[in-house]
Amino acid sequence: MKLKISEFGKTAEGEQIVLYNLKNEFVDLEVISLGGIITTLKTADKNKKYENIVLKHNTVKEYEKDEFFYGCIVGRVAGRTKDGILKINNSTYKLEKNNGGNNLHGGTKGLNRKNWSGSASILDEKGIIVLKYKSPHLESNFPGEVVFEVKYILEKNTLTIEYSGKSDRDTYINLTNHTYFNLSGDAKNTIKNNLLKINAKGYGWVDEETLPQKMEREDSFIKFKTFEKLENIFETNHEQVKIVGGGIDHPFELSKDSEFDIELKDEESGRSIKVKTTEPVAVVYTGNFLDKKHNGICFETQDYPDVFNFMPEKAKLYNNELKYNTKTIFYFN
Repeated sequence: MKLKISEFGKTAEGEQIVLYNLKNEFVDLEVISLGGIITTLKTADKNKKYENIVLKHNTVKEYEKDEFFYGCIVGRVAGRTKDGILKINNSTYKLEKNNGGNNLHGGTKGLNRKNWSGSASILDEKGIIVLKYKSPHLESNFPGEVVFEVKYILEKNTLTIEYSGKSDRDTYINLTNHTYFNLSGDAKNTIKNNLLKINAKGYGWVDEETLPQKMEREDSFIKFKTFEKLENIFETNHEQVKIVGGGIDHPFELSKDSEFDIELKDEESGRSIKVKTTEPVAVVYTGNFLDKKHNGICFETQDYPDVFNFMPEKAKLYNNELKYNTKTIFYFN
């Protein structure tokens, strides 16, 4: 395992952005302090050629202008919050409406826009990057002063992302990572020929604003627990595929009855990803509105989206006594 720390550039406000690079015989990983963004993740194809399998920008300026949340930590609340309204106990918090009439991924000044303080080390052949950010009470109008910590742990061919948050009062937290994967290597091809398997027991049926309306148990546009070619899904006439721009942008309720929650493979390159998470849901997004459509796929492991409206009985509040903790592991082959 090798560790290198360098400068990536400066923000428009003059803040220095740090680049952390962990590299072993399986994975070459780069993460920057701006938004905890995974800028590079290189793995070998079947011919042992190492290429980047995540979508990226090359400069801080590009990341500051990015509208697609490339590679970043999103929050405080991932996904869409209906009408930008967050109700905690007897208080109502009006959030920024940055996606139609709704709040998306915490707003335009969410955790993806923050320059996190960080450190990196190697311990027992594990490379560890630790990023921290203290979000003040009512930042972006979210309640509670929250101390966030996100760890990236690289060990052999696995990347573990651990999230934690401790608030000084009742609040809601739902973080995820928004990396777009493209297994072809350096985004040579789109994801249409990739094979996807989601071990789920249902998915959130969404409306025209991509807000979940009900948990649907049928699997007519994607067959749970079997590999499905993405192109076949993109070309279906299923209402739910068309309503999100010709692809997938849905929360899947994970069954938790298999070794892995999600599997993706690209037979041409020989690369594959397997995902395991402590979270109940993965929002799978196939880049339907990227500049180059279907150029990447996100596995946004998280809590139920818009939970206070969609499934209020499952909503959790975090505070001094109940700390937010989640973990997702990516296996690269």
